[in-house]
Amino acid sequence: MQNLTSRKSIGWQAVCGRSRLAPLPALALALALSLGAAPATEAAQVEVLDPIALPSGFLYPNGITQAPDGTLFVGSVVSGEVVTLGDRGVARFDAEDPSVFAGTSLRMDANARRLWGSSPDFLGVEQADGSIHRRAHRIFARDVDTGAVDLVMLVPDAGFANDIAIGADGTLFITDTSIPRILTLPPGANRLSVLLWDGRLASDGEGVDSIGAAGIAIAADGQSLLVGLYGAGTVFAIEDSGSGNMEARPLELQRPLENPDGFTVDRNGDLLLVEGAVTSGDGRLTRIVDPLAAGPRPVETLVDDLDIPVNLLIDAADPSLVYVTESGLGHRFTDSRRGETPPEVFYVRRYRLN
Repeated sequence: MQNLTSRKSIGWQAVCGRSRLAPLPALALALALSLGAAPATEAAQVEVLDPIALPSGFLYPNGITQAPDGTLFVGSVVSGEVVTLGDRGVARFDAEDPSVFAGTSLRMDANARRLWGSSPDFLGVEQADGSIHRRAHRIFARDVDTGAVDLVMLVPDAGFANDIAIGADGTLFITDTSIPRILTLPPGANRLSVLLWDGRLASDGEGVDSIGAAGIAIAADGQSLLVGLYGAGTVFAIEDSGSGNMEARPLELQRPLENPDGFTVDRNGDLLLVEGAVTSGDGRLTRIVDPLAAGPRPVETLVDDLDIPVNLLIDAADPSLVYVTESGLGHRFTDSRRGETPPEVFYVRRYRLN
């Protein structure tokens, strides 16, 4: 479901200084890559590998994708920068462009030679009176050779584009966190359209509980979508009703999820996701076994004790290797950690599933 492509790095320019953060939805990012290994988690059959440290000044990572040569691309929740991690070390991929101010989701489209991303304005712009003005949420595409932005589309109806999945033909499927709908962009289209509107794709409550659709992935059948509601903790399969229309079916799960995000499907057809776990502070890497099957689906905790993880990626060359972006936002959103010092270094966590 993640289409990959090559790219040409352009020199890394460090971004210094910590920006003042306005209140954000409970989403964020972190990335890291390195060689060594730590002890295995025997019960979950997960080997914990050394993480990859992100460069100083690159804050709150989120979106993550990969090129065919194994290079990782990482976006930020508070900046339009995209950094690459590969054999040549850390580099800056993107050219500066004020129309992009975040990268909460990154996806490569090899056929179109584009890096797609979502850019909701979490940070906003502080006004003279101290208020925060947020720019219209949008999606963008960057040229894979230069990093330059070659397309920007505003989300219609003041929606909130969160995560992206790309079909085999290059069609984009996008979750809308503030409006209960799934958006789509077929190849060659010049505007986003609504694939499905369903009131059940909204979360009730305030704060974290109000955050709607977040993670999205294309299921193993290549046609259905898997979508998670961040606040409600539910997962839906978006399937063809048989009449050509898509409809949502809630999955039965053997245990509740706490803020599901960052979906991807592994080689066995199982759904891997992260649980942000904003309230408990116990973020997890989680697997839902055979999600489209009937009956309550097994939910396996593979890794726990993460600081609000937000996204993940299965390595293309080694499907047992999983990267998780850890946002480090617990100091802002988890009651037991409020007031803690923000992380000095952000990471991409690495795990090998045995």
